[in-house]
Amino acid sequence: MVEAREDLMDKTLRWMWDNLYGAYTATYASSHPKAGKYCVNSGTCILVCCYINALGKVLLKGGPASRKDRDFKRFREFLCRCMIDFLSESSRKALPPTPVGQSSDGDKWLYEVFRCGFVHSFYPGTLGAWSRRPKLNEYWFRTGAGMALNIDELVRGFSRGVEEFRRLATADPDLRTNFKAYIIAL
Repeated sequence: MVEAREDLMDKTLRWMWDNLYGAYTATYASSHPKAGKYCVNSGTCILVCCYINALGKVLLKGGPASRKDRDFKRFREFLCRCMIDFLSESSRKALPPTPVGQSSDGDKWLYEVFRCGFVHSFYPGTLGAWSRRPKLNEYWFRTGAGMALNIDELVRGFSRGVEEFRRLATADPDLRTNFKAYIIAL
């Protein structure tokens, strides 16, 4: 149930979750050979990455001013402040260098390979592997080809990250008060 006094920030966070959950739980139609199986793992990942970027922009209060690597800086800000567990695990797992920028950092993997890869590349190209492992409480797991991203933990981690974002907005009321200005900033 939505409270009548829900402000724009809370409405937006709820809308983000509704969109994400819709993609995350979508299954193939009964007429499809994979009927009943989950079908939008890449779409789920794109939504998480876009919302990470948008909320990072709010945390940076519409910044940074410099256009150089601006989207990545926004993306990284949310991860550093709200999804620290993602960065910690990525460091522990010793990810190989990305196919694009040759960084082995988890933030670069998620941004370059999955966010940018899904949006600007053609599968199977240089994209990394991704799959669902609902019982695995880790973001990354080994496959025959290397490391793969666990979509289930990415969704759970983003949900935890949104709760941390809410906590930060409580500690810094400017984030809530100016949410709209920050989220629509170029």
